[in-house]
Amino acid sequence: MDKIAIYAAVNTKIRAMEGKFLTESDYETLLEKKSVPEIAFYLRDSTFYGQFLKDLPADKLSRRYIEDILKRNMIINMDKLLHYFRYDYKKFISSFYLKYEIEDLKVLAREIFNNEKFDITERPLSFLGKYSKIEPEKFLKAKTVEELIYATEGSDFFDILKPLLRTKTENLFRFEMLLDAGYFRILENKMKNVSKEDSIILKKWEGMVADLYNIQWIYRGKKFYNISPEELLNYTINFGDKLNFTKRRSMCYTKTLDELYAMAQDAGYGFLFKKEEMSRDIYMERRINRYIYYKLKKLAREYSMSIMQTINYIYSFEFEIRDIISIMESIRYNMQPDQINKFLIKAI
Repeated sequence: MDKIAIYAAVNTKIRAMEGKFLTESDYETLLEKKSVPEIAFYLRDSTFYGQFLKDLPADKLSRRYIEDILKRNMIINMDKLLHYFRYDYKKFISSFYLKYEIEDLKVLAREIFNNEKFDITERPLSFLGKYSKIEPEKFLKAKTVEELIYATEGSDFFDILKPLLRTKTENLFRFEMLLDAGYFRILENKMKNVSKEDSIILKKWEGMVADLYNIQWIYRGKKFYNISPEELLNYTINFGDKLNFTKRRSMCYTKTLDELYAMAQDAGYGFLFKKEEMSRDIYMERRINRYIYYKLKKLAREYSMSIMQTINYIYSFEFEIRDIISIMESIRYNMQPDQINKFLIKAI
């Protein structure tokens, strides 16, 4: 089957699945709910998610339980798309499982750093082992970051995290940066065997995402961890759209955060920083995700017969699930709809 035929088939499937996303009216209704059970029952009775929530146990209507169901639904839908592709394309798309497995690993690492006992019933890790093929129990037995790293032996994660075994001080920031930078290297490698047309679009998209992550890491490394410019530069993703090596280096060597903000502004990423100091830390990830969300929608429209349709669907589904989780999480803080909306990616 040629490329046009493949994309025509997969795009038809994607349009059908996108038609099941939450509507603006669904968002408005969810924002008015006052408890997790209310949200769960609305999703069950009035949305596409009902087929996965039809047997809701009354004693397990926690945020984590619903989150696990939603993420497993995401896995099912990603698997459906994989069937449309062959060989190198299938390997490339499956690398998105790695992205979400990394998020699960970060959760485990945070528990270890904070000396908290991990409870799988409270924090289910839906993607753990999906890409690496390692049994989740092997990760869950780790009591230290070193043990967690050794638990990844036999997977791509081990080569990524191995440099940390040479350091004596455990640092969550370094752990997370290595995983994210490693993910981009793997993704870049998987891109090598896609078509020339798709490769051009993917490099543009990946470069933009790399720019956003690099600015976020440099900012966090400077503000919260006092990491040296040399080490910061060493951890950055080694490619980008607007930020080449020289610009990344200049950002790492800025003397003040104001200098960093100014450089981000010059590169077109000033929206990551607002004047209010508090909002910079709380909302930066949300700003990054919203920027990615709208850029992907634009790329999917411009390059309809390309891999961008599939990537746009995967990210849009992820962001919708994140929004539902954010709405459930906001309930414990008794937040009003207009406040909750500030945390949503696909905001109404």
